[in-house]
Amino acid sequence: MSITVIHVAKEAGVSRTTVSNVFSGKGKYSDETRDAVLTAAKKLGYKPNLAARSLITNQSRLIGLILPSYVDTNTLTNSPFYNIIMDSVYSVLRDEAYYDLIIFSVPYKEKLLQVSGWIDARNVDGILAIGEYDQNFLKDLNSKDIPVVLIDNYSRGNYANFSYVNSDDETGGYLGTQYLINKGYKKIALCGVELTGPLMQKRYEGYKRALKEAGYKEYVFDKSDTPFEAGMQFSDLLTAQQIDAAFCTEDMVAVGVLHGMLRKNVRIGRDFGLVGFDNIYIGQQVFPELTSIDQTIFEKGETATKTLLKILQKKTSLGSRLILPVSLVARESA
Repeated sequence: MSITVIHVAKEAGVSRTTVSNVFSGKGKYSDETRDAVLTAAKKLGYKPNLAARSLITNQSRLIGLILPSYVDTNTLTNSPFYNIIMDSVYSVLRDEAYYDLIIFSVPYKEKLLQVSGWIDARNVDGILAIGEYDQNFLKDLNSKDIPVVLIDNYSRGNYANFSYVNSDDETGGYLGTQYLINKGYKKIALCGVELTGPLMQKRYEGYKRALKEAGYKEYVFDKSDTPFEAGMQFSDLLTAQQIDAAFCTEDMVAVGVLHGMLRKNVRIGRDFGLVGFDNIYIGQQVFPELTSIDQTIFEKGETATKTLLKILQKKTSLGSRLILPVSLVARESA
């Protein structure tokens, strides 16, 4: 027997119109009603014909996820951050009214125009975009008149179709540096990759604020390399200048510093203090375990995705700027 909307409606105890609204993302219904419909559909094995529905509603049921030009294959392999974000996005879409995910990666800036064309060709209903982008691309994206939620982006243009989800990056830089100061370290460096970007500048501002309050001098090290390799190289600079602690703008940079220092027989957590930013799982797999700023990456991706879905379902409006709290997780490296 073919399972239809009628069967799902009867199982969920709602009308056929409500079932149709849930699968199309239209109309008004409670979260409890939506969950009841999706549970009934899953139980009965109901599969909506999304291709046919998209022709009728002009909705593709596709969410596009854009990865920026500085995220290449090597970065995805070596940095868990983007994989965690993608996992959180998929986990929400998998349970939310049969939306599918399509990923647009930008191997280099010259491909932005091609990505714009792909978005048009696939007729996506909404966009999630991670990181910083060229202003011309953002203007083009805004002109498509589809909702866009930007993650880790501090652009200040007049973009009517954008919402934003960021972590409290400035506070994170402050907390990490202040922790090292309170532990008694005197020469504290900032180590990062591409520190000129707006997001890293926020973390840098927090570092500067903590040092200024303590009356300490700044030591800033910046490289254009993969985070781990940059961290390994920083270890040479840190020991050469007899610096006794480092706040790293990413955990993978901190892990690189840790490995480099251990090769020099520097006792991490005693002779040298180390704090990272992200609190990814690898920080607990190294020895000594890494003290880090927790920005709850998975929850950030969830929040951005749920925000986009609420916009698509007309339950909230565009233009919001959410700042998610951060906290310091103390471990053995400092």
